[in-house]
Amino acid sequence: MTNIEIIKQKIINLVMAMDNEQALEVLHDVIGKFSNPSSVAEDELTDEEWDEIENDMKEIEEEESKRQEEVVEHLKQWKSGK
Repeated sequence: MTNIEIIKQKIINLVMAMDNEQALEVLHDVIGKFSNPSSVAEDELTDEEWDEIENDMKEIEEEESKRQEEVVEHLKQWKSGK
């Protein structure tokens, strides 16, 4: 598997684990811009836009981590019979 294929699979796995509609819409918009290089070049984004994308991605990752932790805790409680 090439590095590109590995990265694609990682992205697919992250997206498939997400249930946040707003986060998915943000990702869709960003990916859409980069899938058509003639529509938006990477250097056309301002520093503020890049900061916003980075902040949104951090928030999405934190929310997903929190949900995973909640699931783990729920499973622990369920297994212990509580």
